[in-house]
Amino acid sequence: MTRGKLLPPGQRLEPYVPGEDGPWDYPAAAHLARRAAFGAPKELVNKLLELGPHRAPAFLLRGRDETPEMKAVADSRRRIGNTEAIQTWWAHRMLRGNHPAMDKLALFWHDHFATSDTKVRDSRLMMDQVRLFLREGTGHFHALAQSIAKDPAMIIWLDGNSNRRGKPNENFARELMELFTLGVGNYTEEDIKEAARAFTGWHVKNRKFWFNKRAHDTGAKTLFGFTGNLDGDYVLRACLEKRAGAEFIAGKLFDYYVGTPVSPELRKSLAELYLASFHNIGPFLEKLLSSREFYSAPARRAIMSSPADFTIGTLRTLGATAGSDRLPAEMSRMGMDLLRPPSVKGWQKGKSWLNSNTLLSRYRFASMLGSGTENAPRVPWDKIEKEGVDELFKLFFPEGLAGRIRKTITDEAGGDLKLLVTALVELPEYQYI
Repeated sequence: MTRGKLLPPGQRLEPYVPGEDGPWDYPAAAHLARRAAFGAPKELVNKLLELGPHRAPAFLLRGRDETPEMKAVADSRRRIGNTEAIQTWWAHRMLRGNHPAMDKLALFWHDHFATSDTKVRDSRLMMDQVRLFLREGTGHFHALAQSIAKDPAMIIWLDGNSNRRGKPNENFARELMELFTLGVGNYTEEDIKEAARAFTGWHVKNRKFWFNKRAHDTGAKTLFGFTGNLDGDYVLRACLEKRAGAEFIAGKLFDYYVGTPVSPELRKSLAELYLASFHNIGPFLEKLLSSREFYSAPARRAIMSSPADFTIGTLRTLGATAGSDRLPAEMSRMGMDLLRPPSVKGWQKGKSWLNSNTLLSRYRFASMLGSGTENAPRVPWDKIEKEGVDELFKLFFPEGLAGRIRKTITDEAGGDLKLLVTALVELPEYQYI
């Protein structure tokens, strides 16, 4: 922990106590901003610092009305309706919207319930799915899973319309158990086959969920040892009520927001914390983001930044703006094609974000910041120059940067703030949040 104490797993998830567990200071608040949202803009960090470690997560996650600007962008992009337009809408929300923490969580759900427009081929349905994550992402996980099971994009993605009595398609039943609710090893192949029969007739018609009674198998089915005339709703409840599901979902959220190693004992403690939140994601995240483990030394700068963290986070930290229509392409070059995860398993994360091609794309983006070209991000250089070099270092590395590294990049920049920003964003240390 921050004070060097080795605590039992349960105590590691107890509330962080400033002074006893470590300081509540600007670096701690910036850590929360980077993890729960995108980047660490000074105004947001100061607001979180004022709120304290126990109220700040709730402030970040609480509901907010969509701004008129975001509504207008959403309407215009939806009218265009192609993939690029919907990608631009979401990138604009991340960069300019008033609820980056909700977009960060929606990105988690987009990866968890991975669905791709390469097969759905209806970008408006993909937009509807993202809006589902934005609307229900902090609510009861059971409700979210039930909504996604009837989501038209998901049904198309996993071939739901071909799931019929006598010819069950197992795609959704398999991913429901393996990737969405339980994890590998907590079900049998027979459970998948029987669950697929229960979901027969869950189809899409006229771009909406449609229960096709004629295609539904009404015969007896056996799931997790229970036999009856089971339907899809029963299968969902049965999966969601299993203890393994609590460990699975809590563990994935922990990996996304905290990123330290998870022992079997800690996984059990996470499940208890999740169950104590009654499967409500918002309250669970508030506890997670105010825990001792979240603020521990091993958790700081422990997660490789995703392309969204790197691009959107850098721009928000600088207070910069950019053409939102260009941001999805930048993220795609770095390995994250919004609305198009590579498989049902989502993106390969962690160090998989970096390879020779994606690292060059990050360097290219860093160079664009100070290039002054027509399509480059618009950075408030006058404000940055007025605040000075020390504030610039604090902005990107509030926890400090090794003196040797600071001296090297300062000397190489030669007093040019644009070159200094590029050098800071290219540092290996900056690739972690």
